Amino acid sequence: MTDTLNHTALKNALEEVGKTIIARKEELCRLDSLIGDGDHGVGMSHGFESALKKLSQEQSEEIDKLMRSFGMGVISGAGGASGPLFGGLFTEGAKAVKGRPSLDAQAIKQWWKSALEATMKRGGAKLGDKTMVDALIPAVEALETSKETDLALLFQAAAKGAWEGVEKTKQYVAGQGRSRYLGERAIGHQDAGATSVAIILDTLAKACA
Repeated sequence: MTDTLNHTALKNALEEVGKTIIARKEELCRLDSLIGDGDHGVGMSHGFESALKKLSQEQSEEIDKLMRSFGMGVISGAGGASGPLFGGLFTEGAKAVKGRPSLDAQAIKQWWKSALEATMKRGGAKLGDKTMVDALIPAVEALETSKETDLALLFQAAAKGAWEGVEKTKQYVAGQGRSRYLGERAIGHQDAGATSVAIILDTLAKACA
């Protein structure tokens, strides 16, 4: 059972997130090519390669500084809209857990709640717009209702919520991004950004197991 993440465990978990996103670049590009520009995987891969580099160079033993470095790496490497949105998942988390020596279930919940609020404010998306928010909202709802203290099980609940959100994006007409110009032709295709959120949470669950 893992009920806390210390500096070393969090660093290992973030490394796994970076490696997994990079490994799934082609899948994310394929999903994006059906209703978008087709470059989501490339941007995410660049962003998380940059994040891994920042992570390896971070000397601080403070949890929030580790998360901030990782997030800033995504922001600087990904470019476009994806950089601030996906990097923000970690930089906002850093603000939410500032000063903590380790992360427990309550800290994880604060991290992702703050990340969701910042994402919605930054991107202007709402539930049903066929964006990453469609995975983030059910993930955060799952976190907030979970009584789990085992972080692997907590992240599993969040990932399950996120994947259910991804599946629902197939039903939506896009309200954001290039896919909004497709109208009903976007129905039947899942959103690549929402998929990326689910992959991140899935990887964190496996890293904590």
